[in-house]
Amino acid sequence: MDSTTEQLLMTLSADGNMTGSLADVANTTNGSPPMSINRLFPALLECFGIIMCGYIAGRANVITATQAKGLGNYASRFALPALLFKNMVVLDLSDVNWSFLYSILIAKASVFIFVCVLTLLVANPQSRFSKAGLFPIFATQSNDFALGYPIVDALYHSQYPKYLQYIYLVAPVSLMMLNPLGFVFCEIQKWRENPNPSQSKMKILGFALLRVFQNPIVFMVFIGIAFNFALGQKIPVYLENFLDGLASSFSGSALFYLGLTMVGQTSKMKKSSFVALLLLITAKLLVLPLICREMVELLDQNKSAVNHTSLSNYAFLYGVFPAAPGVAIFANQFNMEVEIITSGMVISTFVSAPIMYVSAWLLTIPSMDPKPLVSALQNVSFDISIVSLVSLVWSLAVLLLSKKYKRLPHMLTANLFLAQFLVCFAMVLWNFIIKERNMVGQILVFVILYSALYSTFLWTGKCSFGTSLLSSVII
Repeated sequence: MDSTTEQLLMTLSADGNMTGSLADVANTTNGSPPMSINRLFPALLECFGIIMCGYIAGRANVITATQAKGLGNYASRFALPALLFKNMVVLDLSDVNWSFLYSILIAKASVFIFVCVLTLLVANPQSRFSKAGLFPIFATQSNDFALGYPIVDALYHSQYPKYLQYIYLVAPVSLMMLNPLGFVFCEIQKWRENPNPSQSKMKILGFALLRVFQNPIVFMVFIGIAFNFALGQKIPVYLENFLDGLASSFSGSALFYLGLTMVGQTSKMKKSSFVALLLLITAKLLVLPLICREMVELLDQNKSAVNHTSLSNYAFLYGVFPAAPGVAIFANQFNMEVEIITSGMVISTFVSAPIMYVSAWLLTIPSMDPKPLVSALQNVSFDISIVSLVSLVWSLAVLLLSKKYKRLPHMLTANLFLAQFLVCFAMVLWNFIIKERNMVGQILVFVILYSALYSTFLWTGKCSFGTSLLSSVII
């Protein structure tokens, strides 16, 4: 019997008594909950909803490329510097866990060096240095402010608000210490393509450092720390409202701009670049989070076991944040590896959403009380069913309107989609019917759910069998 069956049978036997919300689960943990997991799904929906709005606006040409560039300039040159300056001024540096920061630095440096060395060994000699410069930056530079900050705020604001300040301290790590090395490789590639005897090694290094200090993140971090000491960690009243107005506009405008930049990017990718792209996304979304977590586990000297565990979990979630749009800007500035970097940015952004959602739940489950955990899993199934219903309605509409459902193998696929639709619909009904003490209704929904669930197994086998028969006929 699978886990979902056990979950539903346990809930049936409890006659609807185990129907607590996600907030109830969080409140029944042993000690303080490590994160506000009940706020994660709304935060993800908010972020990716704004990104999709930007993508639709760009795809429908509601906002032109010139207008999108203007929005990007506003977000990066006005809103983001104001956000950084404000938070760096009020930052309490005495309350920072520095072991966490250098653990993240070591983890990022390890991934950066590994990707760089591997690229130099296996890449085409003609473009070896450009790949060795940009690929490690892609694998280590996260979208900390536009996408990462809202997620961290949703998860940790109530229990560990100081974790929000680590975003502002961790972000410059890769920008000041790792990115210059990548820029040096890109400058070497430019020199190899257009040899210039007057361009010395010091000049190449100077260009790389200049790109670092031109970045508003690096510049405003230094300015903010200087004013932190000068103003005594307090922003003057006449300046605070001005900074708040600019800073509050960053998140929405940056996410919307991110959606605009995604238009048409994946269509540029060549089939020969697929393997490199797959390895890069694996390094960014799977390898980096694991190394970040292990480094914090190894190096953090926090005496509190609860804080130590929450920091290591936070490090893992930080590593899952997708690649930053700034990497695509670097690729366009150097005019190198644009197709791989831009396509990777788009794919990693959307792949990171389910990884963050599942990872947060897996990290939270050990601290939950086993009894309401069944109810929590039920709520997760409800959330996933809602998202799946939207996708299935879209897919079925395409098959029906195009009339492809009349032909093989689309006929079998349409039936598979329909069966899966019934599964998701029954799961949504189960979330409501379990709150009532109607045993007949619970049994009816249970039968519909599992009849549809097992029919999806049958239709999947029929799809494979039908496709193999169709291939043999064509051959």
